[in-house]
Amino acid sequence: MTTEIHRNFIPFFRDGTALEKEKAAQTLLVRFGTVSEQLGNKAFLVGEQMTIADCYLFVMLSWAAMMGIVLPQRLSDHLTRMKSLPSVTRTLSAEGLA
Repeated sequence: MTTEIHRNFIPFFRDGTALEKEKAAQTLLVRFGTVSEQLGNKAFLVGEQMTIADCYLFVMLSWAAMMGIVLPQRLSDHLTRMKSLPSVTRTLSAEGLA
């Protein structure tokens, strides 16, 4: 998640050129496709319980949505599912992000 997804957001947060952002977005689409396949029909990345990996992915998916990057349906559903969890709702509210 750190090297293959997170780092590809650099152009979006550090005033990258339009070309750099487009290249990063294309790379993210490929990486998110891989994660989507790995997620499959599971509720969470590692199975039926949320782990720190899901929390990290939640941030990456939130950033993608914020940047207008279209997510695979499974990941869009995962983002929605995560947002509906009471712990996530409370955390977003406490951080002023809800």
